[in-house]
Amino acid sequence: MNENKASSLLKFDPLHYIQSKMVYLLAFFIPAICLLVAYLIFGIAPVGEESVLVLDLNGQYVYYYENMRDAFWGNGSWVNSWSRNLSGETIGIFAYYLASPFMFIILLFPRAYITEAILVMQMCKVGAASAAMCHYMNRSRKLSHGALIFSILYSLMAYMIVQLMDPMWLDGLILLPLICKGIEKLIDEQKWLYFIIPLAIMFVANFYIGWMLAIFSILYFIAYYFFISDTSVPFKFRDFLICGSKFAVGGVTAAACAAGLLVPLYFSLKLGKFEFSTPNFSMKTQFDFLDFLVTLMPNTYDTCRPEGSPVVYCGVLTILLIPLFFMNDRIKLRQKIGYGMLALSVVLSMYMSTVDIVWHGLQVPNWLPYRYSFTFSFVLIIMAAQAFERIEGITFKEIGGVFFLLFGYVLYIDKQGLENVTLLATVWYTIVLGGIYALLVYMHKKHYSSMAVPIVICVFAIIEMVISAAYTMYQIDGDVVYSRRSSYNRYITLGRNTVQKIYDMDNDPFYRIESNYHRTVNDAMAFNSFGISHSSSTLNSAPIEFLNHMGFSYGGHYIKYKGSTYVTDAILGIKYVMEKGSAKPPEKDDGTLGDIKVAENKHYDKMVLANGDNSDIFYVYENPYALPVAFMADNDILDIDISSDNPFENQNTLLSALVTDTKAEYFNRIEIDEILPENAKPSTYGTHSKYVPRIEGENSHIEFIFTAPTEDMIYIYFPTSYERKVNLWLNHDFLDYYFEGGNKVIQTLGRFDAGEEISLIMTITEEKKEALFSNKYFYYLDEEAFKRSIDELKQNPLVLEKFSETHLKGTVTSDKDGILFTTISWEPGWTILVDGEKTEPVEIADALIGIPMTEGTHTVEMKFFPKGMTVGIIISIGGIIAVIIIAICENRSKKMLLRRLYDV
Repeated sequence: MNENKASSLLKFDPLHYIQSKMVYLLAFFIPAICLLVAYLIFGIAPVGEESVLVLDLNGQYVYYYENMRDAFWGNGSWVNSWSRNLSGETIGIFAYYLASPFMFIILLFPRAYITEAILVMQMCKVGAASAAMCHYMNRSRKLSHGALIFSILYSLMAYMIVQLMDPMWLDGLILLPLICKGIEKLIDEQKWLYFIIPLAIMFVANFYIGWMLAIFSILYFIAYYFFISDTSVPFKFRDFLICGSKFAVGGVTAAACAAGLLVPLYFSLKLGKFEFSTPNFSMKTQFDFLDFLVTLMPNTYDTCRPEGSPVVYCGVLTILLIPLFFMNDRIKLRQKIGYGMLALSVVLSMYMSTVDIVWHGLQVPNWLPYRYSFTFSFVLIIMAAQAFERIEGITFKEIGGVFFLLFGYVLYIDKQGLENVTLLATVWYTIVLGGIYALLVYMHKKHYSSMAVPIVICVFAIIEMVISAAYTMYQIDGDVVYSRRSSYNRYITLGRNTVQKIYDMDNDPFYRIESNYHRTVNDAMAFNSFGISHSSSTLNSAPIEFLNHMGFSYGGHYIKYKGSTYVTDAILGIKYVMEKGSAKPPEKDDGTLGDIKVAENKHYDKMVLANGDNSDIFYVYENPYALPVAFMADNDILDIDISSDNPFENQNTLLSALVTDTKAEYFNRIEIDEILPENAKPSTYGTHSKYVPRIEGENSHIEFIFTAPTEDMIYIYFPTSYERKVNLWLNHDFLDYYFEGGNKVIQTLGRFDAGEEISLIMTITEEKKEALFSNKYFYYLDEEAFKRSIDELKQNPLVLEKFSETHLKGTVTSDKDGILFTTISWEPGWTILVDGEKTEPVEIADALIGIPMTEGTHTVEMKFFPKGMTVGIIISIGGIIAVIIIAICENRSKKMLLRRLYDV
């Protein structure tokens, strides 16, 4: 007897093992292939011209992948980058966007196929989520019929399809079932590892979703302990306290294992993310419950903008089975209460703004609201799966009654005239599928032992989710637009080739390259060049504010190279500026082709390179005034204030302080001769001048007439607190848009003959119907004075001997005591050695690093390592050791159990 029991525990049948694991292979590959089919239906290349790139994936992730790919293959650093603003740590970007293990798929693909690599990564994440859910259904919920069906519904639910644009969050869908299984193991069997390991991986993969799953874990722990667990023992507060303590210690241990990333991430977020928004914690409701219930139906995506609804659709079969779950007499009442309360708690969290903010890490989400809504879908699918598994607890009348209830509700919804509900794609789609599923559930109950019906249901579920996924992609495209594959790959390839040609031409250790044309503000990361344009959620606000005060395009979390002057280009070391032109000759009036027009630069005449393909050409212009990354400056630089709303005065202040302690006027104001409103009624609005059309629908503008005092470069800037898009016209030729969309910048008008009369017209758009500005800054640059000062600053540069993204070394000679001024962002992590001795830097303009220097020649060395990483790694080692100890103890307990079974 004892030998038989022991041998049965140790017996291993390879064929049976493979067959038992086959369901997991199906669970992985079916949804992955379904996603690919949905993309092909949508028109992704090569079937169509689209790519997977949309919104954040198009504007941020793909560029970070490019940057990380370069670092992975030895052409950069994964902890610091000079391609973001004026330089900055990237540990925050890595933790926020890139730490998922699936990211390595992208690193292994050739760069030319990065969009395909992202697609493969998405397919793997969808497949992994399904396999993880299937494992949970089999092992935890003990499903024998519907594990594959509901795993497919889970992995292709609307949240998954919508959030493909933010792939960092999808690891949460993979790890959520495993974390919940771990909680169950902890409560039922006092085992920790199943809970600690997936939670630790989640914290590493994405701390943000990790925070949300930590909150959900608390809710799930309470619901499972008191209601859901099949273990029926009398409640004892002491046992609950012990189990709760284990749960808390397990969560802390998981966080400790991830501390090597979480601790430096904390210091990264302190640079600006914590203050990025000022949430209003006053309680208010966020949606109507009728509107929320509509989101359970297929094809009801509205928008990913801040006003968007929760994304919770997870299959018509799920909608049908939820009422049957509560009607099922084979499911315990306390389990119904537990799951119901768990689902309700997530809904109320989304409904109440204050609680919703807590789920979002005490920040109001910028677009893509309700980012934890997948936890609600998870609970619904569990309930639906259990109703399906225990179908014998449901009567035929209940099945029919629920279908007719669904039928009536859908017709009622149709009558409400909701914008995101369509007759065919939502109403009839739900009714037809509801009827099919109701019939199949009826057949499943009638022939419970047969697997034929579940297989048919699985086929219909696959068809439903593929069609819904493709339809949702079309809806997303109408909302925020997918990018064409060629628009990314061709542009980035041309940009990288052009930058490489610049490197081949100029082998100086450091200089910045910028462009007056941007696909997005993160182009430099993909080009593998150093620039100032950048956008990310893990922002360093100090250099962003500094560049904003210099007159560059600003958006809170981003800076774009637009609004440059000779002064800013020189100080920031922007040595090359790229202009983009068409490679196709323009067509003349007679239908013939003319010559290719060179894209000129307003500031620089020396074109050093032209590189193009069949469609576009990048023209590269050299800035002869570009300063090095560091140079000696006067001590007065420590006391500057550049907080004025006048960027020209800020630039005067900065350049003057770099050279001497005397304020110089490099930019000089131009008086406006006349202001001529045309169909524009002037008024005041607080401190602002306001103009509105007198007669709507007719041309309305304000014309500024002024005279060029010299032949020097002329610039303009309009400060405002109310950005309303207007059009600017220079001497009746269109100049640019202004104010909205990051266009409140210094505008370069150009050079004119001394004494020439100039017209600048500001046209009020029919859409905005008003223009507001608090001042009018028209300036010209004294170019001779500017050149003299730049020549003076060039006399004492830091001559670099070594340069990498984390290590600079060079020599500098100073004629007097002063400050080594650097255009390196002020942030923790830099260690500075002057003549081999550690030196504390000083902060310049609250944004840049300065290094005190005495008269003479000095060796300067700067090394970067993320602040907190050393401490974090030590904590992680401690957490991993704790996990190993727990594993040894649990393994020993398992062996003791086997011995007892053998001795029985």
